[in-house]
Amino acid sequence: MMKRFTRKLSSVLLRIQIRMKEKKYERIKYLLQANRSSDTLLICFSGFNGSGPARYNYIKTLTTVKANKLFILDDFGYNKQGSYYLGENGECFVPDMIVGLIKKIQSDRDIKRVITIGSSKGGSAALYYSVKMGAESCIIGAPQYFIGSYLSVDKHLPILEGIMGNTSSESVETLDKVIRDVVMSPGDHKPSVHIHYSPKEHTYPEHIKDMIADLKSCGYSVAEDAEYDYTDHVDVSKCFPEYLLNELRKLL
Repeated sequence: MMKRFTRKLSSVLLRIQIRMKEKKYERIKYLLQANRSSDTLLICFSGFNGSGPARYNYIKTLTTVKANKLFILDDFGYNKQGSYYLGENGECFVPDMIVGLIKKIQSDRDIKRVITIGSSKGGSAALYYSVKMGAESCIIGAPQYFIGSYLSVDKHLPILEGIMGNTSSESVETLDKVIRDVVMSPGDHKPSVHIHYSPKEHTYPEHIKDMIADLKSCGYSVAEDAEYDYTDHVDVSKCFPEYLLNELRKLL
């Protein structure tokens, strides 16, 4: 009798754990704008929204582009500001969600081409997932390559803690390797990387210079747009839309 009770209790607990896990994976929010005449999927990742909760980026910018468009929200972590589409409290569960969502849309809509898009944090995610998913191309603006180092300043420490559960040097080192490890160990297909940046803005010497060197050393096709001379990182949101549309015209 006791053994049957124990087995039944274990079964109940297992079902609860499964439901809890499934509920966590249902947390992803996205907006899909379908286009039945296109076999291309544009995936747009969001940057930080100042100190406020996450919001979608570049919906208006892409209004006239004829393709399937997927806007994915990163409302995880501290104050729902974002986690670089990675996870919370040291658990990296978001990539499985993102990959699963993209694969389902690819299958449901017979998608042949995938192009990832984003600037700043969104650019970091666009590069990461383009390599991880074997996308055709990614179009990015002023991304952060070393996430841990970028977040290890006073104003970003709550976000770092939200992602890793702490702000230790080990956590910073772990996050610094996330994108680089994927870039340096690509699968069978390498996406072409189209990158906009200003050489006078701090993300170039701190992140982009090393990122481009790594991409080229691994044989990626890299197209650079460094014609701008803004010094404030915020200005990427003003300059990137025009670059994005120009690159999409070439690719589509």
